[in-house]
Amino acid sequence: MATVLTPVAPSDAQLYLVVSEIMYHPDGDGLAEFIELTNISTTVTLDLTGVRFVTGIDFDFTGSAVTSLAPGARVLVVRDLAAFTTAHGGGHPVAGVFANSTRLSNDGETIKLEDASNSTIKEFTYNDAPPWPTAADAGYSLVLIDPTSNPDPDITANWRSSTLPGGNPNGTDLVPFPTNPLGDDDGNGTADLVDYAIGSDLGLPVLAPTASFETYDIGGSMQTLLTLSYPISLGAESASIGIDASTDLSTWTDAAANTEFISQINLGDGRAMVTVRFTAPIGDGVRHFLRLRVEQL
Repeated sequence: MATVLTPVAPSDAQLYLVVSEIMYHPDGDGLAEFIELTNISTTVTLDLTGVRFVTGIDFDFTGSAVTSLAPGARVLVVRDLAAFTTAHGGGHPVAGVFANSTRLSNDGETIKLEDASNSTIKEFTYNDAPPWPTAADAGYSLVLIDPTSNPDPDITANWRSSTLPGGNPNGTDLVPFPTNPLGDDDGNGTADLVDYAIGSDLGLPVLAPTASFETYDIGGSMQTLLTLSYPISLGAESASIGIDASTDLSTWTDAAANTEFISQINLGDGRAMVTVRFTAPIGDGVRHFLRLRVEQL
């Protein structure tokens, strides 16, 4: 007997509703937690009736203060309305507060959102340890990168920390991409694409990359390794920064295979300092030149 399986068409909520920001560890007493959802459709208004969080926090949009979501609009669910209002002011589209005394874990947990048919809209697990943005465990929020592309929220690389402490509920902290990436609008001698990527276009003091030899305990063995720190602009989602190495300033190769991530420290002004160390042959008695490579995404 032949069997034919007919796929069930995804609901509008499955197609267009994304978890776009998570504030799981706010400063202070921790009560200003929130989750932001965004309708990424440009044409469809989402009916939120029956949409609910079933893992991580409890909340049902049925009968809440927000039961439909216009194209491009955002909605918030908060832990404590008074604490959220104190932190972010009034006038935000808050659907309600977490139910059943639930809260977001500071140590990471699974978040699951379902639609009215009990089908999964999103299910993913965030964490407070690398490679997840550790600043989100210290007063910053987790921000989904390029939410309109509906990226997989279970992939760490699709998240970053907010540019400033507290996050940006019902808003965006994206840095505008330069009109002429290869130009030099401010006349500082650096291409606007580079200024955009490292935060030199934010009206702040310029931060230069620094290199030094640092000693690390690696498996019980103390090793001195070449270390590089360089700034990034957290809201510059349309650029990537890589590192190239050369022994003669003529032939350059991607140094990723010899690069180990150490830390990313948010500076509280929209930028962070990223620190990496290098493995042999880079920094191992062979002369190497290093350069940052900025590419438009």
